[in-house]
Amino acid sequence: MLRVSPDGSVVWVLTAGTSANVVLDAETMATLHSEPVGRGPVQSAFNPAGGRYGLITHLEETFVVALDRTTGQVAQRIEVGGPQANASFMPDGAVAYVTAPGRNEVVAIDMAELAVVGRIAAGGGPTGLVVFDPNAA
Repeated sequence: MLRVSPDGSVVWVLTAGTSANVVLDAETMATLHSEPVGRGPVQSAFNPAGGRYGLITHLEETFVVALDRTTGQVAQRIEVGGPQANASFMPDGAVAYVTAPGRNEVVAIDMAELAVVGRIAAGGGPTGLVVFDPNAA
């Protein structure tokens, strides 16, 4: 999985074989940084509001990794209790929602505190998730 930063300056590339997130310069594709993020990284997500962090989800870990968007380094491991598949942010970036398929729930993470603030029952094995802004045109 790869993700381009909202400003288009870098690309985050998850490498399952090395369990790392590689940060590339979007223009030259030169490697800027490589950071170990845990086993089975599956998806990355940038905070759309220009917040300080991005998230990495895992199919083989019980934690979500918050990466500093500027340095690409791990800022915090956030324990969610099981593997995760997808992450999406509220439009203001204050809360991220992460699917936890094995727990049949969606986990809410406060992005200022980098901590779990809620859990939502979601039925059998939720994997996809999109947060919709009804005010967007």
